[in-house]
Amino acid sequence: MLALLFVLLTGFGVNAQDESSVAFYFKSEPADTWVALGETLTLSCSTSTEVEKTWSWTLHSSTSDVTGTVLEGSGDTLEYGPADMELNNKFITCSADVFGTQLISRYALIRVSFLEEEFQVEPSDVTAKSGSEHARLECLPPNGNPAPYVTWQKDGEDLDQGNTYVDPLGGLNILNVDESCGGSYTCIANSFQGHDPVTSRAGVLTVSGTTTQASLPVTYDVSFAYSRYRISARMGDSVRVLCGFLGNPAPTFVIKIGSEVVKSSDTAEVSAHGTWANLHSLGGISAVKCEGSNSLGSQTMNIPIDVTGSLQVAGGIAVNILEGEQATMVCSESGPNGDPTFSWYKNGAKLGGETARILEVKNTMRADSGMYQCFAATVYSKEQSTFAVTVSALDSVPVKVTVTSDEYGLLGENAQLSCVGQGNPVPSVTWHRKEANTVNAIAIDNVVYKETFIEILAMLNIANLSMAEDGIEYICKGVNTDLYESSIIYQADSSIILQVVQAIEPSISLPSTSVIKSGMPLTLICSVEGSPPPTIEWFMNGLKIDGEAEETYVTDGLGGVYTCKATNMIGTVEQEVIVESKPEFSGGEIFLILLIVGFLLTVLVSYSSSWSGETS
Repeated sequence: MLALLFVLLTGFGVNAQDESSVAFYFKSEPADTWVALGETLTLSCSTSTEVEKTWSWTLHSSTSDVTGTVLEGSGDTLEYGPADMELNNKFITCSADVFGTQLISRYALIRVSFLEEEFQVEPSDVTAKSGSEHARLECLPPNGNPAPYVTWQKDGEDLDQGNTYVDPLGGLNILNVDESCGGSYTCIANSFQGHDPVTSRAGVLTVSGTTTQASLPVTYDVSFAYSRYRISARMGDSVRVLCGFLGNPAPTFVIKIGSEVVKSSDTAEVSAHGTWANLHSLGGISAVKCEGSNSLGSQTMNIPIDVTGSLQVAGGIAVNILEGEQATMVCSESGPNGDPTFSWYKNGAKLGGETARILEVKNTMRADSGMYQCFAATVYSKEQSTFAVTVSALDSVPVKVTVTSDEYGLLGENAQLSCVGQGNPVPSVTWHRKEANTVNAIAIDNVVYKETFIEILAMLNIANLSMAEDGIEYICKGVNTDLYESSIIYQADSSIILQVVQAIEPSISLPSTSVIKSGMPLTLICSVEGSPPPTIEWFMNGLKIDGEAEETYVTDGLGGVYTCKATNMIGTVEQEVIVESKPEFSGGEIFLILLIVGFLLTVLVSYSSSWSGETS
């Protein structure tokens, strides 16, 4: 397994799961999941904080696909479907955003299960002589995901006898045949993912005649070698282990992991005769043993098991250091699934160039505070560990508060006023309502708080605005204390006067076409109406003209498509005007110029002729 360890060489770490804490962690992440073909995939996520958050879900083609495709829908539960085979072996992540701090989950592997109905090879009728040491009925199950396993029935009853076993190709092997072995045999294809079993046609084994039985020591069944029998699965899967040897007398069988015999339990089912075992919730094992023995000897077959999948990580650690100290974060790994690659994130943004297992932040500042994540990835799995790093300033910073919301509210609608408080330590912030020279604190139940490592956002919710709220002043107050002298208290406030307006969509009046001479400025007037008053933007040929936010805009004499865009809380409208440049001179002016030039040329030619005559 791969273990991820966070080591801070300066500072200290403590567990931090307090829901009031600035830090937050994943309480649960999307799990590796099977979904049946055509069904709906359901995944869920949760965090350690109840603060309102924004969720998003992303589909990734592989563990190296960082960008992925954002899926429709939001919330802490994803329902995606119907599942098709394009989804098979893809990965899905969830991300939670709390006030601009984003965490990205582990990569959950999605596998799509199915079981076809048509067998690749069905049992055929077989004739064997009584006394034969070995008879085999063929069966190759239908295609499926996961690969189906085969069981057999004889005359409609499940078959599990001491002289029979199933080989890796699905065939039924019957040892030391006698007349009791005759009958009708059917092959059953089964799925660990709950698909209905599929039954083959019946093959009839006819036992006739006799042959002399000879003693046979335990020998290998070549079908195990022919199929290069080994088991490949992902950690947590269910697998079926097969065990079989030839021999006379019929061997007894046993399946072992290490030196321990596998017995039926909560995580295993073993046949009565030891010829198969179903192992569930597969863990970190590399092989099982199949042992067969009779009175003439014994044999052991090692069956390799390739277990891929989930890395093991440790996270959810809060780290506190002072400004100027160095933080060193280390991802420590080990495991059988190949060398992992590493990537680092801060608040959901990838840290470019950081691909080593060690991340160093030197001369830390308060701005280096945040949620850090280290991802370790192989082709099979990608896991994350999360760490909250708080860098405390050495000096006190008095509180500063700023109201950041719009001053307008719509009549009959809900409004939200927001205020940001900053300082060191992070201040406490409250909202107050001023009316008739009286300032009253607003109940905390009406305020939603979102705190980061360096500031706090207080959002006041006002329901069903009426005209009684028009002109009311709302005051946001912040308080913090000196780091070293608690008796020193810093206070600050910021206010907003709420204007309640009737909602009116913005509208624009602008001429459709204007013609100017090249190089001549043109004044464009964009008559805008709406409530609340719309903001205005100007564009030329699709590019925003910086600094232009008034109804009047004076062009620089260039032709093109000019756009006026008006936006308020209700919506956005825009209108274009095409400005065409005309030549420097009109057609009449050009004609007059040509006449003058022609006249001057005529005079010049006449003068030239007269001068030539006089000289001759």
